[in-house]
Amino acid sequence: MSPTIDIIRHAQAAHNIIGSDLRDPSLTEDGVEECDLLRERYPFGHYVTHFLSSPMKRTIETAVCGIKPLVKDSIKITLLPELQEVNATPSGTGTPKSILRGLYGPGMLDMTALDEDWYIKSPGTAFEPLPNKVEARARLARALIRKIARAAAAQDEHAHVVVVTHGEFAHWLTEDFVGIDLKWNTNWANAECRPYRFLDLYGPDDDNATLVEKYPRVNPMTGIRPTAEDQIIGKKAATMKVQIHAKNVIRHEERKRKERKEKEKAKKRAEIKKEDSKRAGAKQEGEDEWVDVDD
Repeated sequence: MSPTIDIIRHAQAAHNIIGSDLRDPSLTEDGVEECDLLRERYPFGHYVTHFLSSPMKRTIETAVCGIKPLVKDSIKITLLPELQEVNATPSGTGTPKSILRGLYGPGMLDMTALDEDWYIKSPGTAFEPLPNKVEARARLARALIRKIARAAAAQDEHAHVVVVTHGEFAHWLTEDFVGIDLKWNTNWANAECRPYRFLDLYGPDDDNATLVEKYPRVNPMTGIRPTAEDQIIGKKAATMKVQIHAKNVIRHEERKRKERKEKEKAKKRAEIKKEDSKRAGAKQEGEDEWVDVDD
C-alpha cells in the first residue's frame, strides 16, 4: 500500500495580514489557534513515520505547533529547501541556518539538507522564481518525498508522511493548479491538510513521481470535478504569477545596483572633498609661514 502524503499549508503568518515587506514572518495569534485546530483534527499522528517542512519560520512553527505533539518524539522535522516559498519578497525570503538553529534548537529539527544561505533567490540561483525553475524544484521535491515514502512503506503499510509547505508552491508540488487566477495565487486555506499518494511508488527514479489526491475534490459551486481544461487555465495563471515574481526580482536587483553605484559615487565625492580640504589647508599653512623681509 502506498503511504499517505499529508500536504499542509502553513497557518496564518504576519505577512498574511500586513503584507510582504516583513522578512520571514512568524505565525500570528490566529495562526497559532489554527494550528490548535489542525492538531485536534489530525487523527494520524501515530502513523506518521516521516515529517518534512519548508525551512521558513511559518512552516516550521506550523509543523511544531500543529503536528509535532502528535508524533513520536524520535521523529524529527526534516527541513528541505525545495519546499520553500516561491516568491523573493522579504516575506518569501528565509533565515540563515545558524539563526534558525538558535531560534528552534537542534532537538526537533533536522537541518542536514540546509546550506547556511539556502534561501537566496537572486538571478542565476536554483531557487530563482522562474517558471521552469519552480517546476524543476517541485519535481525534485516529489522525487525526494517518494524516496522517503518508499522507506515509510517498509516500516508501516498505513504510514503517513507529513509535508508542510506554502500555498503557492503546493500547487506546483501537486501539479494541481485549479483555483489559481491573477488575483489569488492559491486556493489552499491556512493550515489546510490534503492527503495524497504516489501514482507509482516504485516507478523509475527519473520519472515525474506523480501525486494524486486520495479523495478528489469537486467544485463546491457545480459539484463537478475539475477538468483538464481547468488545470490548463490554472497553470497558465500560476505561470504568470511566477513571471511577475521574476520581474520583481530583476527590479529589486536593479535597485540594489543603483544604490551601490550611488554609494560608490557618494564615497568618491567625499574622498575628493577630503583631498581638496587637505590641499586647501596645506596651502593656507604655507601662506601663514611666509615672512616678508624688508631691505
